[in-house]
Amino acid sequence: MKIAMLAVLAGSVFGWAISPVFAASRADTAAIKVVRLKFEAFNRHDARTIEDIYANAASLHSPDYPDLTGSKQIADTYRKLFEAIPDAKDNLQTLESSANHVYAQFVLTGHLKGAEDKPISIRILSVYTVQDGRIVGDSTYYDRKM
Repeated sequence: MKIAMLAVLAGSVFGWAISPVFAASRADTAAIKVVRLKFEAFNRHDARTIEDIYANAASLHSPDYPDLTGSKQIADTYRKLFEAIPDAKDNLQTLESSANHVYAQFVLTGHLKGAEDKPISIRILSVYTVQDGRIVGDSTYYDRKM
């Protein structure tokens, strides 16, 4: 806290635009970096990198996949998604963190294979838990009717 106060004081003396509340600690920044890498891999349709980003015993919970466990099973699910939505993209809207939890709001866009004339757009919220540089938990929420 002393460092934060010194930074705010220095900012006011030197005219720097520094917020009195720091958005992320070093741990927060590392967790956000891991989640950003996951989104970048998703947008490249790089299931192999996604498998590496998730820990071997990671879990993923979502309306369509309530109990996926393990990085391989999670990556295989992404492979199936990329097959079903060949132009799938995640458009990140918000990315925030608290300790080892990262909260991401994003919109999945694309076209289902065979229905290229009907675009999809699904608002999604995911809560990631990051430990030792890998995602160990992923709880994702969206409206299945979309």
